[in-house]
Parts: sequence; structure tokens; C-alpha cells
Amino acid sequence: MTHRAIGIYREHEFSPGKVEADAAIMDAVLHELSLLGVETSAVDAKTFAAGTSPVDADLLLVMCQGEAALKRVAEMEARGILTLNTALAIRNCYRDLLGIGLMRAGVPTPDGAVIGTASPVNLKGLTALDLDAGVYVKRGDFHALGAEDVQKVVGKVPLLETIQAFARRGVHTVYVQQAVEGRVVKFYGVSGGEYFSVLGEEGEVDASVARELAEAASVAAAALGLQAWGGDAVLSGGRFAIIDFNDWPSYSQVRAPAARAIARRAMRLIRRTR
Repeated sequence: MTHRAIGIYREHEFSPGKVEADAAIMDAVLHELSLLGVETSAVDAKTFAAGTSPVDADLLLVMCQGEAALKRVAEMEARGILTLNTALAIRNCYRDLLGIGLMRAGVPTPDGAVIGTASPVNLKGLTALDLDAGVYVKRGDFHALGAEDVQKVVGKVPLLETIQAFARRGVHTVYVQQAVEGRVVKFYGVSGGEYFSVLGEEGEVDASVARELAEAASVAAAALGLQAWGGDAVLSGGRFAIIDFNDWPSYSQVRAPAARAIARRAMRLIRRTR
């Protein structure tokens, strides 16, 4: 039986500075699937969202993040089409759900809370945070779409000023996260034990820390419902904290092995549903 997979590219507005890299990992996965005998094609998110007829595919490879496209992805899921990642998993990576999702997963992650930006700003949800030790203020809906969408501040007054600046830009909620000191690394994974790597600009990561981070990241991915994922962590000594988690990153530095791993994972999921 020949399987058919359709890749849905990420909307350009959700790929700031990474439009080509995001498209490249999708193309690489589609190529790997074609080598496994899968019929493949790809479509941009806007075209997919505007479609009205049922999708003729066994598998949707989903990088889109906008509400319109995700709504149609959910409709295709209801028709029994396998999706990687699911609409819900992608939605779980929006800031308003991500922080609480990571905390509920029980993985090491800084405290944080979603705060409305409308005046008067209510900071009662931040009682567990030490504002004078520094916090990060992140737009509360999507991941960062620009440099101004993640800002570090110290103290209550600068925090309020920053929240008000988000409000003036039309951002209705922010996620305020306790800052943690240490070395920032990026990690990339594919569920089912298919792939994991951790990359730091300051050299290799200790093997035992990398193993523990891999375990924690896999737990977080399962809690969020993700199959293809990545994120950022802060390392300090032998400890770490996951500070961000993403659905289907660009895997730019590890594209080839990640693409093979995603293709393997997709085929295993297809066979599991037969």
C-alpha cells in the first residue's frame, strides 16, 4: 500500500529570520519519506487553510501555527488523518499554555505566570517570583516574532513599564518568567526515542547533564503532545532548567539526522494506525 503525505509550511510571520530554514527541514523530511516509498507534496499554510475539500493523505506534516490553518488541521484529524504535530500540541506551545504545561509535566523550569496587559495591571499572579532578581517578559500568545517580544527587566517599576509597552503594541497578555543564570543551550528532539541532540555555543555539554535533559525534554514533549520538537535550557553546574519549548523547530544545525528521524517516526505512527 502506498502512503501519501502532505507537508504544510509555516506561515512567514511565524518564521522571523528563518523562512528558508523552516522550509528546508520540511523539504528534507518529505525527501526522506519519498525514499521510503511515500508519495509526498507540500502546500503553504494560507492555501491549506482556505481549502474546502477533504485532504487526500494518510499523513499531514504540520509546521503551520496560525489559527486558521490549525482549525483545518483539527478538522482533518477528526476525519482520521494522522498529523505530526497535532493542532492541539502546536497550540500547547503558545505562551499562554506552555508555561503551565511545562510545570505540570514536572520538568525543571522557572516559575512564571500569564499576566494581562490592560490597565491597571494586576501582578498578584507573580507572588512566587523575585522581581528584583530579574524576570523575562514574553509576549503571551505566540513565540517571539521579533526581538522586542522577549525582554529582561529587574524590579517592579521596569516590569510595569514593559508590560504597558506590550499593551501599546496590541499584545493582550504576557508571560512573566523568573530569570535563571547559567549557560543557554538549544536542544532538538523527535519522540519515540528517535533523536535528541543538545548544542551550546560554549562547547560540548557534559554527557550526564545531556542525558538528564533528554529525559526531561522527552517528558515535556509527551505532556505537550509533540512528536517533533526543540527548545532552550539554561545549564548551571550539573543542573538545568528548560526555559522554552517549540513545536517543530528548523533543526538548522542538525537538519539531516533530524529529517531522517522525523521520517522514521512518521512511518512508525502510520503503521501503528493501520
